[in-house]
This record gives sequence, C-alpha cells and structure tokens, in this order.
Amino acid sequence: MTVLYDEAIDRPFDEPPESPAKPDWKVAFSRARSKFSQDGGTDVAAALTYYAMQSLFPGLIAVISLLNIFGNGKETTRKLVESIGRIIGKSPKDLSAVTSFIDNVQATPGGGVALIVGIGGALWSASGYVGAFSRALNRIYAVEEGRSFVKLKGTLLLVTATEIVLIVLVMLSLVVSGGVAKEVGDAIGLGDTAVQVWDLVKWPFVALVVIGIISMLYRTTPNVRRAKGNRLFSSGAMVGFVVWVLASLALVAYVGFTQGASYQKTYGAFAAAIILLLWLWITNIALLFGAELDAELLRTRQLKSGLPAERLILLPARDTDGIDKKIAKDEKLVEDAIELRVDSTTAADAVAGRGGAETSAAREFGLAMGPGQHGKIGNESAPVLREPAGGSRERALSSSDASSDAVAAQVLAAREERLQDALVEAEQARKVRARKAAQEAKIKQKEAAKAKKAAAEQKAREEAVPLSSKWDAVDAVRAQYAPTPSAERDEILAERESRRQAFRAERAAKAVKAREEELEQKALEPTPESRAYELGRHEGPAKAPAEPSPLAKEIEAEREQRRNEWYAARGL
Repeated sequence: MTVLYDEAIDRPFDEPPESPAKPDWKVAFSRARSKFSQDGGTDVAAALTYYAMQSLFPGLIAVISLLNIFGNGKETTRKLVESIGRIIGKSPKDLSAVTSFIDNVQATPGGGVALIVGIGGALWSASGYVGAFSRALNRIYAVEEGRSFVKLKGTLLLVTATEIVLIVLVMLSLVVSGGVAKEVGDAIGLGDTAVQVWDLVKWPFVALVVIGIISMLYRTTPNVRRAKGNRLFSSGAMVGFVVWVLASLALVAYVGFTQGASYQKTYGAFAAAIILLLWLWITNIALLFGAELDAELLRTRQLKSGLPAERLILLPARDTDGIDKKIAKDEKLVEDAIELRVDSTTAADAVAGRGGAETSAAREFGLAMGPGQHGKIGNESAPVLREPAGGSRERALSSSDASSDAVAAQVLAAREERLQDALVEAEQARKVRARKAAQEAKIKQKEAAKAKKAAAEQKAREEAVPLSSKWDAVDAVRAQYAPTPSAERDEILAERESRRQAFRAERAAKAVKAREEELEQKALEPTPESRAYELGRHEGPAKAPAEPSPLAKEIEAEREQRRNEWYAARGL
C-alpha cells in the first residue's frame, strides 16, 4: 500500500471543524501512550509537581479561608482531617502537623479586607500550577501561547477560583457524613432516610465533581478552542480520574503495607514530604495521560470524519496575537544577528586590506538568506572563512584570505543550490500529485468495472428467471397483501359494482342521446346539392370517394395481421 502524505496543513482560523464520527479507542490509547513518551510526560509531570508544591499551601490557605466563611470553622476542619485520615488509613494523631497548620491559619486575626486580600494573594500564587498545566496542554496540542498576559492571567485566576470553590464543595461533602449528616438533616428538617441516601450518593457525587474539575482544566487552559456543544465530562478526564484513583490506592496500599519503612530509613523526618511529592507526581502523570488520551480521541474522530489530522489536531487557536509578536521578535533577532555578522566581516576586511567587492558580496549573501532561513549555507565543501585557533596573525590572514571572485562564486553556488533544492522539491511534489491522481483514477476505474460487472450479473439473474415465475412472484406479493375476505367486504364490493354499472349505463345513455341529437342536427343542415340549386349553380351529383390503392390495401392488411397476432399472443 502506498501512503501519500498530504500537503502542509494549517490550523483552522475561525471555527473548529465538525467531526461527527465516533472515536476509535484502540487507536487513541496506542497513540496516547506513544505521545506521552514523545512529549516527555514524566518530566512535565515533575515540573507540574514543583508548581503544585508552590501552589499547595496558598491553595490550602484559600480553601481554609472559604471554609471559615461557609463552614463551622475549626469543627469543620477537624471533621475534614478525620475524614482524610480514614481514607488514607491514618489516625488524627498522625495528622497533628496538618491540624496545627490549619489552627494557626484560622487563628490569624484579620478583618474583611484582610481576608479578601489574603484570598486574592492565595489565588494568585495557586494559579501558578494552572499556568504550568496550560503550557503542558499547549505542548500536547502543538500550539504556542498567543493570549496576552492580562487575558491569560485572568483566565487562570478564574479557573483557579472556580476549582478552589469546587474543592471546598468536595471537602464539605466528605465532612457531611455520619453524625454530622444526621445533625444537618435534623437542622433542615430531613429524616434519617435522606441521610442514608446521602451516605450512598456521596462518593459518586464527589467523583463527578473531581471529574468536572479535571475536564475544566482540559478545556479552558490550552490555547485551542474546542467545538461548542461538547459533553461536560470529557472521556479523557474520566480515564485520568480512574488512573489517578487506582494509582493513589496502590500507593496507599504500599505505604500501609510497609508502614513507610523504606522511606523512613532513607529520608528520616522528610519521609512524609517525599511521599507527598511522589503522590503529586503520580497525580500529574495521570492528569497528563488523560489529557493525551482526550486529544487523541478528538484526533481519531477527525480522522474518521475525513479530516487530515494525522500530524496536527485541527483546532483553532483562542488568540494568535502573542504568536505573531513572538515570530516578529524572532525575525528581528535573526536580522540583528545577520547585521552583526556582516558588520564583523566588513571590519575584518578593512584590517586585512581587502576591497569592497568581497564585502558587498558577503553582505548580499547574508541578507539574501532572510531572517527565517537556518541550516546549511552553500556547499558543504565550500571553504568557511574563520580565524584559526593558533599561529601568528600573518599566517591567519594569509590562510583566510580569499579573492572576491571566490566569495562571489560561493554566493552564486549557494543561490544555485537553493534553486536546485526548490526545483527538486517541486518535482517531488508534482510526482506525488501525479501518483495520487493515478491512484484515484485507478480506484475509479476499478469501481466502474465493479459496478458494470454487478449490473451484468443482475441482468443475467433477471434474464434467467422466466416470465411466468416473475408473474407468479407478483401474484404472490399481491396475495400476501390482499385483504381478508368477509361478508361485509363482499357487500361493499357488490354495492360498489352496482354503482359502477349504473354509472356506465348512464354514460351510455348520454352517449346515445348525444348521437341522436347530432344526427338530427345533421338532417336539418342543407346538402351541397340543395345549396347549389338555390344558388343557381347546379354542378351535378357529388362525386363518390376514391377507392384506396392496392399498396394502401396491402399495408392495412399487414397492420391488421400484426394486430391480431399481438392480441393472440397475449390471450386477448
């Protein structure tokens, strides 16, 4: 099978293309594993772990501040620590450091303004992780960040604030259980049945909220615009959540089985911090793999819909102003580098006593490259003018001295090489197009031959069936859908037939009457003889009609014979 790659595909500009096809999970999983390795998923997860540690304590401060507003202060946080301890298999005494940290934060005095400023600063610091996750997803979708600082930071702060509120909701859901749930139910007038139902649906509710948090990260942080009307919970977020839960349970089981002995021996007092870092790293690996799978599921949908998404997921960028500025800045840096090289060549030529022709040729050679061209310049065997590492100044100047004709020849050779490369590339593109057109024509020819063969086979099958069998099949179908005979139906048919006979008799009577009236009208009209006699120009009796010729009689006889044969063949 010959694989033909499409031309360079540009990213859509306005709206994401429609991809109604269903994703291919097998291909998406295979590509996600490969892409996770190619994108350096474990290294990116390590970087996200660093940002997570930086954002962890500011985020906890914001969460605790919100718990003081919406919750019951120390009582809520105490219940929360106990719930977390039950999940990870620890007693409240083992989490005394966490409890002390929360008590210190809650004991810090401050008015409403101080609280708002503290929450704002915590949000600003915690948004660092969301920003790092945004850059990681831009790497997955192969897109540069084009949003301005204000727009990007506003988006990150909004996402961070929303996710912190959802995290507070998750924590409150974990706290409201058992006796606390019963107290809350009694306070708002709910019975024990509602409390029992809440204990059952609490964990699915928490799972849905966490999946919603992950889906929000996947959809809002990268600089790509997804199609409208997508599901609230993405498939990649669900898979990432499942991977995260399984990996976290495995880590908890390992630590609980070994009691953290190996970490205690190796890290001593820092064992808890190292285990926390390991868990954050595993969490980020699960989130990044879910993001890779989410992107590859979208790619398979686009591929099955006929879109050329083999190398690039066809999603438009949210904003391209920053990308254009980066390109312009890079081109400016390249132009400055070319100018620096040309100026240095001019100064060296002046010291060596060379003329201006070589300098102008070098300047023309440098500027002809353009700011966007990198890589090989000229022939690989062409001499490169550089100062040798050792030797006297005279030997360096004599060894690097070249005539202006040689420099001009190098410039022309470089131009000729670029021209030849362009011609070769154009010829290859032409061959690819011709081969693709030939393959398409061959496919169309095969399809036409296949359709012709199928039509011939169908015609042969129809001709092989006798006419009587066809009519038998028609009669069988008619009999299949014929109405069921009954007395009422026979009565209706008889009445219908009588009406038809009456209608036909009435029409026949009308026809006879019309014929009689026509004959009477003709009898009253004057004959040609009477009109001629009245005018005094009697011309004698009317001439008899001419007899038909023998040829006309023969033709009429043949027609009558063919007509009789046709009726006889059909039994009419």
